[in-house]
Amino acid sequence: MIFAERSLWIGIGFQQAATVADLQTAIAQACGQLSISRAAIAGLASLEHKLPSLTAIAQPFHWELRGFSAAELAAIAVPHPCSRVAEQMQTASVAEAAALAAIQPQAGILLLPKQVFHLNQTAITLAIVAPVPVQPGASIPSGL
Repeated sequence: MIFAERSLWIGIGFQQAATVADLQTAIAQACGQLSISRAAIAGLASLEHKLPSLTAIAQPFHWELRGFSAAELAAIAVPHPCSRVAEQMQTASVAEAAALAAIQPQAGILLLPKQVFHLNQTAITLAIVAPVPVQPGASIPSGL
């Protein structure tokens, strides 16, 4: 798939035991599934307290990092909420909600709905969002 440079957002949730190498592997596998170039990635989004773990991954590619509180993510409607995540994190979604929140104010569409990668005894959940294309001549409703 061909996407504009720096147009996609990856939402990521992960267990504390995940290493930088595990996170890099999960991102590479997700991008590979969709044949997405790393140049198409705008950034990574997650819970605020997870951002320090993502810095080493984002810096080499000059990806942005966006962090959100659990309350902010809980306010985002997602197609695949998880009650277990809600119990642990106070939001029913991290990966999908973070990716959708990061692309705002544009509307986003999930290219890769949440997918769990099990690597080295840890779980990493990713979702990839693209901006919804605006049709030429289409008007954007006021109030959005």
